[in-house]
Amino acid sequence: MTLRLATLCTLLAATASLAQTAVLPRLAILRPDDPNVDTYTFGAAQCSDTLTLTWSNTLTTLTASCIQSPLKLWSTAVECLDTGPGASDTRYEDIPFLTLVGVRQGTFTVKIAELPDFKTTTLPDGGTNLLPCGDAQPFTRTHKVCGVVSYALNSGLGCGTAQPQAATPLKLVYDTKPPTAPEITDYAAQDQGMRLGFKVDSDTSTVLLEVKGPTDGDYRELAEAAAENAEVSGKGLQNNVPYLVRLRAKDAAGNVSDPSAELTITPILTLGFWGYYKNAGGTDPGGCSVGAGLMPLLFVAFAFRRARKQVRRQSR
Repeated sequence: MTLRLATLCTLLAATASLAQTAVLPRLAILRPDDPNVDTYTFGAAQCSDTLTLTWSNTLTTLTASCIQSPLKLWSTAVECLDTGPGASDTRYEDIPFLTLVGVRQGTFTVKIAELPDFKTTTLPDGGTNLLPCGDAQPFTRTHKVCGVVSYALNSGLGCGTAQPQAATPLKLVYDTKPPTAPEITDYAAQDQGMRLGFKVDSDTSTVLLEVKGPTDGDYRELAEAAAENAEVSGKGLQNNVPYLVRLRAKDAAGNVSDPSAELTITPILTLGFWGYYKNAGGTDPGGCSVGAGLMPLLFVAFAFRRARKQVRRQSR
């Protein structure tokens, strides 16, 4: 019975693994460095960059098409349309049908400066439209890189009606607007370090922990944590020394927020159960047995520690 159950669990685990890694057939515009991400976020430093993107076709229906239309590629500041690029969109070289269904994958380049909303357009009053890439005013702007191909299947009486097959677009997000400063929700002093809980806005990807000791000229970065962790810990500090502490938020484009409200935290030595046990003379390396003579000492140590915590809570 045990062997059968183990075999069943192995099969279920393998099935689940295959389900998680299975890729549905699609036509898509992808990032070569990370095909599983549908967004590329960048800042002002990339305004003159040229991106190399990938188009990928894993559909079998296109192979059976009785018309041979090319894959149209373009970028837009609005939504991708099945009808193809609009007048203000930026077009890229078409992909021939035989390449689309034969090679099934290729690359093309996109210049950031030539995205629709970043192209300089003179208005009737002599001004220019929108804010250019790299403008001193912080802002965000989203473009999409689109693709569509027309195909038709044989109906048995001839070639059927042509219909569009749109590609899954890639979003290009320009972002020079920093996120909101984090809010510190709780904190705790630790042995040679500290831990802080925080709340951040949805634009934040990373939270930076900065400290300033009595001899530091300015704040220095001590640690960082992913925004979804909701807390960050830092080590390498001196016990019984007060440190000014603050947090900053950083987004995917590298923009850093203003600092949070600062507070003072003093790292302290924290022993824990086994620390108290060993200080009381215990020699057990980690088991559950405690000599009868040491129990009163442990009770006194933990009672003293609890009393100190109650005093601290009452003083807040």
